[in-house]
Amino acid sequence: MRSLVILFVLLGTFTVGTETVSMKPVACQFFTNDNAKKIIGEDVRGVDGDEATPDGGRKWTCTFTAVSSEDGPKVFFMLMRNSSEDAAKRLFEEIRQSNKNHTGFEEWPGVGDEAITHTDGSNFQFLMIRKGLKTIRLKVNPAKGVSMADVKTIASSLASRL
Repeated sequence: MRSLVILFVLLGTFTVGTETVSMKPVACQFFTNDNAKKIIGEDVRGVDGDEATPDGGRKWTCTFTAVSSEDGPKVFFMLMRNSSEDAAKRLFEEIRQSNKNHTGFEEWPGVGDEAITHTDGSNFQFLMIRKGLKTIRLKVNPAKGVSMADVKTIASSLASRL
């Protein structure tokens, strides 16, 4: 009985559904505290979230805040894996359509399979990159004093890891 319990614990530890734990993305680790610190400008802490999506995909989130204060900029990061590339394309297109007629919206060619940015300059910066069935969403809020060029550089480096 003891060996059966140990075997169950080992199997439960190393597999989650059909993924191994080592393959399962964790948003805070994927984005990294160093990248969040570059955006926020000081030491940060991140809080992970993880959930299944209705289409059978998965999304992992992380919210980074400054260690010294909750009042400064926050980085909201999401990594999604849709059940198919078509599902990822549809979701990306929904977000594009809902944002494209607003001031500050831009297509971002040459990054992933498709990418967009949207900012109002001081309140928020939003980037979304899709590559295959995976998508990155990154939002900085408030964005006052945060360089969109720096945010794009970080997001582009993450896209190459998808």
